[in-house]
Amino acid sequence: MPEPMDASRARRLIEGCLRRELAPDAALPRENVDLVEEGVLDSMAWVSFLRALESSTGAPDLGSLLMGRPSSIESVLAAIAASDGPTVAELPVKTTAIADGPVEGVFLVSSGTAFGSRNVPSEEVDREFGMPVGKLRKRAGILSIARVAEGESELTLGARAAQQALRAAGCGAGEVDWILATSETHHSYPSLGAQLHSLLLARESCGVLDIGGACLGLLNALAAARAFLAAGQARTILVVSADVHSRILAPGRVVGEFGGLFGDGASAFLLRARADGENAYRLGEFQFGCAGQYAAAIRVASAEAGAPGGALEVQFDGEALSRAAVSRMEKVLHDAALRSGFALAEAAGFATHQPNPRLVELLARHLGVPVEKFPLIARTCGNLGSSTCGAALHTALAAQAEVPAAKRKPVFLASLGPGLLFGGGWVEPAAGRA
Repeated sequence: MPEPMDASRARRLIEGCLRRELAPDAALPRENVDLVEEGVLDSMAWVSFLRALESSTGAPDLGSLLMGRPSSIESVLAAIAASDGPTVAELPVKTTAIADGPVEGVFLVSSGTAFGSRNVPSEEVDREFGMPVGKLRKRAGILSIARVAEGESELTLGARAAQQALRAAGCGAGEVDWILATSETHHSYPSLGAQLHSLLLARESCGVLDIGGACLGLLNALAAARAFLAAGQARTILVVSADVHSRILAPGRVVGEFGGLFGDGASAFLLRARADGENAYRLGEFQFGCAGQYAAAIRVASAEAGAPGGALEVQFDGEALSRAAVSRMEKVLHDAALRSGFALAEAAGFATHQPNPRLVELLARHLGVPVEKFPLIARTCGNLGSSTCGAALHTALAAQAEVPAAKRKPVFLASLGPGLLFGGGWVEPAAGRA
């Protein structure tokens, strides 16, 4: 068993965190001095000091352990000793996490997903939205919708997916250099990324970036993470998507032909500048664009002030959007195949935007590939927005993990967002081409 953190290491960490809050030429106070009572730190600086120390030591919630005690170094040492944080042997030695320069590859080393815990049959959704019973099943191919229960949110779903990805890689939150988050339904502050940072107990020097794009958000975030890592600006990045549509696209706010398609879910991916683990995949190039001629096919905005029930104004041309989605994703995937050097027929799977399963089946026919290569997340969960592509990618990679490494194949990515934004790319086995 590793030894608990020794007092000398704890003192060094305390000194380093404390000096961030003190004037440059200020002397360190004695260990028994109450830092707040004596005016060494004000209350905000004391909180900042404790947060930095929690990130540095891995000791959780030092503030609660210090309740009723003097705000002194002596008290902090005792709180660290009494905490359930990691031992000194488990803590990273380096405090910096910037690579020495550009790297040769960027790798997806693990992933995770989470879905709303309520599984609602599509017939029940039909009734809620006043549609003929059986419409979602027959017309869209949706059998059920994943919805959050009370107490679940974008934050809880995103955290579950993130923790799954971290566990799969044997990575602690303290090793993450950046958290990149995307959501089309989380509109409050602090941002989703900032809240994930706090809940996961990432270190204070871990950056946070929230990225838009709606259903294209995950690919936007993966591309940004790839750029950070390739430039040597980070070693480990956590990408998280999370959406809870059921509280926004609810009956009475939108029509069923639109709102009834959406479910609640999250995905997470851990990316590194080295191929850690036997299931690592190299990220290929990404391609993005915007087909403005289709911008009017889908628009969602707040209705006029005072509208009954807080209705949303939705412009949704399902037929035009379906045609645009199939033709645009078909082109994106063909382009990705040309750039990657892999034929579409070689792919292990396709992780794409899924407005509904029927559209995915149509796309598979256009591409000339079996629909079984598309993990049909939307069939049992509904359209998860920014997390649909992520959940499909996680499913495809999990299936590949059961295949011998030498026989693994690439997975192609494609998604769309209102605008009409589009993007695509691929991931390939880190071990090389099958």
